[in-house]
Amino acid sequence: MVEVDGSLRQQVVATMSDLLVRMLRLEQPVTEGSNLEDELGMSSSQGVQLILDLERDLSIMVDVEDLEQEELVTVGQLADYIAAHATPQ
Repeated sequence: MVEVDGSLRQQVVATMSDLLVRMLRLEQPVTEGSNLEDELGMSSSQGVQLILDLERDLSIMVDVEDLEQEELVTVGQLADYIAAHATPQ
C-alpha cells in the first residue's frame, strides 16, 4: 500500500475544489465525497485538465500511468491517488 502525504492531500483537496468550481462553473460547494462524474458532471478530458492544473498550481508531477477509473470516482479518492503518486517539480 502506498503512503499518502496528509499535508499534500489537504492542499490537493482545497486546490481541486477551487479548480472544479471554476472549471465546471458550479454553484454548489465541492466536498471530498462529491462524485466527479455523476454529481459534478466532469468529463474525462476535464479530468486530464484538472490533473494538469493541479500539477501547475501545486508544483508537483503526478504519475497517471497506473490511474484507474475507480480512483476517479470522488474528489477524496482522486486526492488520495494524487497525494500518494505526486513528486515535487
